[in-house]
Amino acid sequence: MMNRIRYGLAAALTTALLIGGCGKKGPDRDELRMSGIGKLEAGDYSGAVEDLDGAIQASRGRVGAFEIDVLKYRAQAEYLLADYSAASHTYDVLLEVDGRDIHYLYQNAVIKALAGDTEGALSAYDEAVELEKDGKAEKKGKGEASGTGNLGGFSRTEAIRTVGEACVQAGLQDEADRIFQEAIADQAAGPDIYNRMGLNYMEEGQYPEALEAFAQAIQAGAEGDWASIPGMQEALQEARYNQAVVYEYQGDYAKALQVFQSYVAEFGMDDQVKKEIAFLQSR
Repeated sequence: MMNRIRYGLAAALTTALLIGGCGKKGPDRDELRMSGIGKLEAGDYSGAVEDLDGAIQASRGRVGAFEIDVLKYRAQAEYLLADYSAASHTYDVLLEVDGRDIHYLYQNAVIKALAGDTEGALSAYDEAVELEKDGKAEKKGKGEASGTGNLGGFSRTEAIRTVGEACVQAGLQDEADRIFQEAIADQAAGPDIYNRMGLNYMEEGQYPEALEAFAQAIQAGAEGDWASIPGMQEALQEARYNQAVVYEYQGDYAKALQVFQSYVAEFGMDDQVKKEIAFLQSR
């Protein structure tokens, strides 16, 4: 990345990022960066955003490794502050000044989904998937320390779940189905995706299809290394529970009881499952 970007882009970023040009001598940008990072780690996310903005302003229009690193931290602080619109805007800027980085795109897809910008989330997600398939993802890594300020964990797996759920909530069922089916075709689907599909089938009364989806969720959990990915264990547990519920809906009480007993053996007893087992044993 050049130390200075073209005048037109610099002018746009002056407004978008509040990058200086005012001529006033401010605090040292390195001190502001370190102060912002310290506040971020301490949980003072608003203070972190303020200091990190100050570090950007002190750069006086330059956009290089330092500024990109600070922007990553700012995006993290905005995300943790639950200011998803601001975090998404920061990632839009990073994508403009640091290239079409696949990690930025997946993170932006998740954040846009959380911000309620479902169309924007779909666009970012689809671009990331296309880059990944084509092997054209840019690996910039220009921060002063590799990966610093990066939210982390927002790979395609996380994006599938979040963007797909946003599509379901927005009534874009066809788009959600497309995302899920593409993930399955690319062998990128985990227990959470199959569980989500099963729930969709349940809502539509398609019980055989729901059972197949829940069975695939359980199989994916057994075969894949999903345990370290947030939400996967919960999805696997839900799939086992939902499988039993579907058998109960179909009137196959013996099978439902068997699955609930398997659930208890694997995940333990809870009040709801205890009630279900007592009901089924009385049939």
